[in-house]
Amino acid sequence: MSFASRLIALRKEKKLAQNELAKSVGIHPNVLGRYEREEANPSIDMAVKLAEALDVSVDYLVGKTDIKLDNSILNKIIDIQKLPDSDRQHIMYSLNALIQHAKTKLAYQ
Repeated sequence: MSFASRLIALRKEKKLAQNELAKSVGIHPNVLGRYEREEANPSIDMAVKLAEALDVSVDYLVGKTDIKLDNSILNKIIDIQKLPDSDRQHIMYSLNALIQHAKTKLAYQ
């Protein structure tokens, strides 16, 4: 999927009009329209602003990955990384157990 296709799909998924998204990232709606029609490509800084406004990673927005990462989960991972090593180990142990439990539950459904 192209950048333009993802941009349109994500904007519509968030139920945003072109002018609303454009205003939130500080560009004219005509510029956003040009991105969506593949007439222009945004700068890296603008791609970052668009990704943030649409709550996706830049990699997802530009088509480098098909995995749409949840920013709230990424923020929790960043918080965990900032903790002392012993706390991180305890959290990861608990998290691994919860993930394994969820996978097992799915396997038996």
